[in-house]
Amino acid sequence: KYSVRSSGLMEDLEKCSFAGQYDTFLNISGTENIARAIIKCYQSMYSATVLNYLANNNLSADNLKMAVLVQEMVHSEKSGVAFSVNPLTGDDKEIVVEIAEGLGENVVSGKVEPERYYFNWYENQNNYDEKNKLLSKYELSSLTDTVLNIQMYFGYPCDIEFAFEKGQLYILQARRITKIKYCKINDQWSNANFRDGVSACVCTPYMWSLYEYIWDNTLKKYIIDSNILREKEIRKLSNMFFGRPYWNMSIVKKGMSAVPGYKEKEFDSEFGVKITYNGDGEKTRITPKSVCKILRIGIRQKNILSKQIHCTQAYKDELLDKYDKYLQDNIQRYSFEDFQVLWHHLIKDNYYQSEGTYFWQIYLNTVYGALFKKKMLHYVGSSGYFDLIGGLDNISHLMPFYDMWEIGRKITGSEKAFAYWKSSSAEAIEEDYKNNSESDFMPDFIKLINRYGYHSEKELDVSYPCYFEDPGSMIKMLKENILLDESHNPELIRKKQKLAYEEQLEKIRIKVSTEKYKNLIKSIEKMRSLLWWREELRDVSSMFLYIVRKYTMELAKRYTEKGIIETPEDIWFLKMEDIFEFINCRKNSNELKSIVKKNKDYFQSFRNYTSENEIGSAFGEKPAEAKNVSKNIKGIGCNSGIVKGTARVIEGVAEIWKLQADDILITKFTDTGWTSKFAALKGIVSEYGGILCHLAIVSREYGIPCVVCANNATKQIKDGSTISVNGETGEIIIL
Repeated sequence: KYSVRSSGLMEDLEKCSFAGQYDTFLNISGTENIARAIIKCYQSMYSATVLNYLANNNLSADNLKMAVLVQEMVHSEKSGVAFSVNPLTGDDKEIVVEIAEGLGENVVSGKVEPERYYFNWYENQNNYDEKNKLLSKYELSSLTDTVLNIQMYFGYPCDIEFAFEKGQLYILQARRITKIKYCKINDQWSNANFRDGVSACVCTPYMWSLYEYIWDNTLKKYIIDSNILREKEIRKLSNMFFGRPYWNMSIVKKGMSAVPGYKEKEFDSEFGVKITYNGDGEKTRITPKSVCKILRIGIRQKNILSKQIHCTQAYKDELLDKYDKYLQDNIQRYSFEDFQVLWHHLIKDNYYQSEGTYFWQIYLNTVYGALFKKKMLHYVGSSGYFDLIGGLDNISHLMPFYDMWEIGRKITGSEKAFAYWKSSSAEAIEEDYKNNSESDFMPDFIKLINRYGYHSEKELDVSYPCYFEDPGSMIKMLKENILLDESHNPELIRKKQKLAYEEQLEKIRIKVSTEKYKNLIKSIEKMRSLLWWREELRDVSSMFLYIVRKYTMELAKRYTEKGIIETPEDIWFLKMEDIFEFINCRKNSNELKSIVKKNKDYFQSFRNYTSENEIGSAFGEKPAEAKNVSKNIKGIGCNSGIVKGTARVIEGVAEIWKLQADDILITKFTDTGWTSKFAALKGIVSEYGGILCHLAIVSREYGIPCVVCANNATKQIKDGSTISVNGETGEIIIL
């Protein structure tokens, strides 16, 4: 016997799953019956269910295509579905399993109430009802190991169908999970401002620990020192979800709300954060209390800003002195133990000083910049505002391009040198670079590398090689540079920006009094100075990140030689705290290797997955909790939201016509043929099913509250009655 399974090429899209929409036929025998089933699979592409689904999701029906799979039937004694991450809570390390006796179709369609198992593979923790009897510990371990391996293979969260026959595990299907909710993730988390750095792709634990160390400590200190929040009001400020770093928006918003006139929508819009509320969201009114608080904050901010302005040059000089010493130091002269101490001091103290100084500047720039922008928009438009903060002289991160331009003009001025750099391969030029060639302005290029080699194409990833190690990248840049015409001359661009800046100053001077102009000039110059110093300190940060990379690679080499880790690359899969604990004898080599294994598995699990920019229960449009909740009807919540409406009790597909817009469907279980109706519903209550069944998946796609396993709901709730459904808690109130 065989299963004949449809696999539409529009299934498992990013926003639409088509779960259960196409026909599949089980226990088919005989070539004629198999042939008929194949034709029926193709015909199901054009069913009313599918066409309605396409219409509801604004998808075109022009290019429908399908593959059909014929598989030998597994005579399932028990079967079910497993999600490699929890699709309801958002727990990215928890595998969820639902299993029942017989064919998996019963679980997927919600026709039976399955046993449910939860397993946190990272912490090796099981969590399930002790009455569960279908899976032995060995079978659960075998299944969850396989689920994790499938997720790592694909590199994204997977929805997996499985079956057991005579103790043998069979994987029947694996597909991408298309909807993940975050009802158990408290606070609002965003990767805004991280997207072009540590959140640009899946982040190694080592790099994230460096960033987390600075972010959590310096932001907390800044908030407390500024009198914005008290220490007891501050929770965890950063976290990692699905392999990418996020920062806690809830805490930052709470701090920002101390400012009279604060509007949540303006804040979210500034960061490009998804809006999930009506109007302006949270707003802070101007009251005597709020004005007093902002005055206290203002005084603290003024003192912090003044200290930073007067001390930044000294901070920079001190850091550059330390950088030069680290750069010139012969690290091979240190014993193993002494080098560990040196590395520990570099990370814990000097890296913290460098990156912390830079981050402190960012916080000051953010606060002062927001006030400055509001102030200046009274005198200039948006374009004028950008002119006022442009045209800065000698921005550190632009200096490599300026110097490269000068070398490029020397090369283009020499026919021989131009032919060499244009026609030679990057590999051939790199070989001449390594041999210290004296011709074709190679000495100039060597000086360029020596001066700026600490930069890289991914500066916020210390596992990525810098230009000292990979000069080929800069060679390619120079080869491209010599082909640019004079319109790209950085000096001309700088002069143009400077002229635009001066023109804006002149426009302001004409509009205001002499005294007012002097005060505005002071504000403008202060803002420009802050912006310049931010870039300057960012450059120092890049220098220290290179030193961190250099010394960590040496540590990795020594750890590998001693068998503490398997390969030098393993160091990137340890957090800095893990290494601290090893150095302080609170972790041993075997524990480090175990951590590396888990972190590699986690990294591999999401390498092909781009998580949402905002994560947290608030982004699931979670409303306020219901009051006076009745306990007499209780199921399992499958979605966020609370709705009130008319209950429509449906016993079977023959009564589906009774459903009206904004009804709440009450049924034993649903059929995939009902899917087209879901878009019009307010909510769904089912007596059977699970959080992974078709009903739950589709309800999450439509964003309608759904409760499953509501025992005897069709008997307790009368047709036409008014009810309230809490999709998160699973509670139903008969109103």
